[in-house]
Amino acid sequence: MDRYDVIVLGGGSAGTAAAAAARRAGAHTAMVNRDELGGLCILRGCMPTKAMLASSHAARLGDGIESLGAHLEGRVTVDFPKLMRRKQQLVERFKRAKIESIESNDYDVIFGHGRFLTDGTLDVDGRILAAERYVLATGSEPTVVPLPGIDEVPVWTSDDVMELTRQPESLVVFGAGAIGLELAQFFAEIGTRVLVVNRSPLLRRYDLEAGRELRAALGKLDELHFAIPGTIERLRREGDGLIAQVSTDDGSMEWTADALVMAAGRRPMIDGLGLDEVGVVVKDGRIRHDATMQTDNPRIYVAGDVTGELQILHLANDEGATAGHNAAGAEPSQAMDYRLAMSVIFSDPPFAQVGRMEADLERDGVAFVTGKARFPETGRAITMGVEHGFFKIFADNDSGEILGGSILGPRADDLIHLVSLLMHHRGTAASILTMPWYHPTLSEVILNVARQIEALRNKKGES
Repeated sequence: MDRYDVIVLGGGSAGTAAAAAARRAGAHTAMVNRDELGGLCILRGCMPTKAMLASSHAARLGDGIESLGAHLEGRVTVDFPKLMRRKQQLVERFKRAKIESIESNDYDVIFGHGRFLTDGTLDVDGRILAAERYVLATGSEPTVVPLPGIDEVPVWTSDDVMELTRQPESLVVFGAGAIGLELAQFFAEIGTRVLVVNRSPLLRRYDLEAGRELRAALGKLDELHFAIPGTIERLRREGDGLIAQVSTDDGSMEWTADALVMAAGRRPMIDGLGLDEVGVVVKDGRIRHDATMQTDNPRIYVAGDVTGELQILHLANDEGATAGHNAAGAEPSQAMDYRLAMSVIFSDPPFAQVGRMEADLERDGVAFVTGKARFPETGRAITMGVEHGFFKIFADNDSGEILGGSILGPRADDLIHLVSLLMHHRGTAASILTMPWYHPTLSEVILNVARQIEALRNKKGES
């Protein structure tokens, strides 16, 4: 029997962060990985989708340039096989860098499927391993919603989309989260007819106002259509494709497509791990754990997508590092702080948020004020021809401390770090006004937001 101080199950972002942290803490460490090294983000998630979106956005560069005094002769065409080859070349580049990073760390890598046994050891395809503590970081897999007729029609997950070699003519995308919206926009921008179906309004989880604004912006794409809120009542086979019967508040419709893209989120990969054998509690699809990432079994920690909670790369890295450090018994122990939890949807325009949103603050009874500035009414954005989007910040009414923010508009994925940085240092709206901001820039819009917050706070103070 091979014995270790720490064994990590999973070789993605959370797993490699956990193994590296455990090793830094002096633990004899092994990482058990079931499939190819690299993790979801590199192989089938963040990086390939951003490469694909870079191509589709380039195909749209001619949209609206007439109003800027430019003119494009002819029509932009897309070479889909070449686009996908470029994506794969970049994936291979990122994967090589990831593997080099793994190899530079002094821990063992064991390939195979691990399953816990009743005595607390780990069976890896017949090889028995034992450790003082373990970290679960096995990741996630696409959720498939059992829609009526789904077994009769072609269904693609986001994983399947990564393997396409032929551009589809028409698609139904079920789900309007980050995965659904990014894939829907990608295909619509390269000329595929797309219908997005989602049961709830756009961005309901974050900011309904931003959802309405984003829908208006995306509505300018001729090939992108929405049934939101909407449901798929029935799917039926039609040749090599399908017909989706869709209902909304406005009535019902039928949509012919090559396939249904299932983008209803991802679920933890916990099947076959033997968690019930070792007392790890799974409730409502989530592995129960505390802020130190320790599960109900004090010898087992968890990190990343497999928690079933915030499935975001930078948080997976932080959770992995926390779990690995604590599993190694390093002192002082560490705990996760989700105060600066961030989310980004890489649509065009992109949406980003950090911290608590309006609904969270209202639910918790926090006295807060909101500052907002619309990009189409601000200098640099006006020169760029920006038509949609806003910069919004929530601040404590008494202290002015920034509690959260959301941005919809150009470069929101980068601009959100202004809010995050201020929150990290417990910054206030007043502190924004004491800083220099270069003009004309998109980032200086935060000045308008801060002025509005201070005016509202002073007004409430006077009353």
